[in-house]
Order: sequence, then C-alpha cells, then structure tokens
Amino acid sequence: VLFRSQEDFKRILVLTDFSSASLHAAEEAAAIATRFNSKLHLLHVSSSAAVSHLSLPETCFFHVAEEDEDSSLNNKLRLEKMKIDLENRFGICIQSHEAKGPLKKIVTYYVHDLHIDLVVVDAKKKSGIRELLFSSVAEIIINTVESEVLCVYPESNCNRLKKIVLPVGKFVPERKIRMAYELARKFAANVHMISLNKNSNGISNENTKVLMAAYRYLKDITNIPVECRTVSGNNMAEAAIRYAENINADLILVNPGTESQLSGNFLYRWGGDIVNHSPVPVLSVHSNMEKKQ
Repeated sequence: VLFRSQEDFKRILVLTDFSSASLHAAEEAAAIATRFNSKLHLLHVSSSAAVSHLSLPETCFFHVAEEDEDSSLNNKLRLEKMKIDLENRFGICIQSHEAKGPLKKIVTYYVHDLHIDLVVVDAKKKSGIRELLFSSVAEIIINTVESEVLCVYPESNCNRLKKIVLPVGKFVPERKIRMAYELARKFAANVHMISLNKNSNGISNENTKVLMAAYRYLKDITNIPVECRTVSGNNMAEAAIRYAENINADLILVNPGTESQLSGNFLYRWGGDIVNHSPVPVLSVHSNMEKKQ
C-alpha cells in the first residue's frame, strides 16, 4: 500500500458515468486540482455483463445493458470531449481512461498504478432498505482503496470552501488533521474541531484531553483559525452532520469505520454510512489507528 509523505493531492482520480452528477464531481475535482497543482485523471468504467446490472443494480456504476464496439467508441469520444472541456475551463493537465470490468477491480488497479492520492466520486443519497441491501458506489470505493475519497453532492461547491468540520474521537487523528491543514491553507478556510460530550453533567476528562491534544497538534503546524467545541450526542457521524448544518460548513473530514456509521435512530432509520446521508461533502481519510479499533 502506498502512502504519501505529505498530505497533498498530486494525483486525483474522478469517476464518471457522463451523468450530470458525475460531471459536477469532475468539476469539483478539477477545481481542487487547480489549487494543488495536481494531475487529474478521468475514469469511466463500463460493465459488459447485463445480468450483473439486473441482479445488483446498486453496484454497477455505468448502467448499460449491453456493451459493444460502437458504444465503447462512443464512450471514448465522450470522455475525450469531457477531458478537453475541463482542460480549457480549468487550465490543468488531464488524462482520460476507459476501462471495462468489475468496478472494484478496475478502480483498485488505477489507484495503485497511477499512485492516486484522492478519488472523487458523486455520492447519491440512500436510505432505508436500499441502503441495507446495496452498498453505494462511494462506500465501495472507500472500502476498496487506501487513498482518500471525497464524496460530493449536486449542491457542493469547493470554491467556497471556508468551514471544515473535523470530528475528534478516542485518539488524535494526526493524518486527518494534516489533511485539514492542507485544505484550509489552500482554500483559506477555518477548521472546526468537535468531540462528543456524552455526559449531560459535564465534559469528560478523556474527551477534553484528546480534543485539546488534537488542537495543540494542529496549532503546532499552522496558525490558521481553529475552533474547538464539544457537542452533545452519542454518535459522532450524526453529531458531525448536525454541527456542519448549524454552521453552514462546506466539508466534513471523517475516518472510515466506526466514526462514519450512523446509530440508526428515528432520524436515520436503520443507520448507515455518513456518505449516504450528509448534505455536506464528506472526505474520508484513512487512519491506521481507526483500523486498529
């Protein structure tokens, strides 16, 4: 597994199916690439198996019942047009890739082969029985690759990125903090650190210590504006969504795993992953500490 020595996005991969949502994701990826001086890669994955679409519709990224040479050529032409348009609009270098096969296998290959630092994907909100039965594309990618994954929505606009919400749990999320620093520096944004206060009678010493340690870690590497708050609740993902909505935040940084899971209360029905419910873009940042828990 390849890890970056610095939390920087030199190589960005965006998945597209030529829909308006994935086009918006590509525009968001291009805007980020301009800030980080990144190389942007466009990837379109075709499925040649009509049966897989019919039996598992939620796991097929490109919904086409039959692929042939004509449609493959058409995909390449559409991808090239998209590439040229984005290059002209954003003034960045873009490389396009057309591939056929299982989504997980193809994405894993390109992330590894191209040494991708960030994958950008449009996140389609899901709820109820659909989320229980089928994983979203965003979830599949997050659970498949070791690079960071940014989930964007139709209302996302990274050019107005000014408020970043950074949940702090049982340990100091150093990698996530460094990522927040890089984004805040590039976009002149503020960072809002939050931790859960499960004790209605006061703030627990453990939560306070970890939050303060995280604050000191960030302040040691930057002088960007930082706010620290404890928020009531028993679930970090739900608290992060509520807080982000209250302050009109533009991005939530989370570790995949426990921190990303909703509790399944009356508001979120059967629970699920934050990427399927958040109205605010979510950046999933892998953490070795999170994997050990």
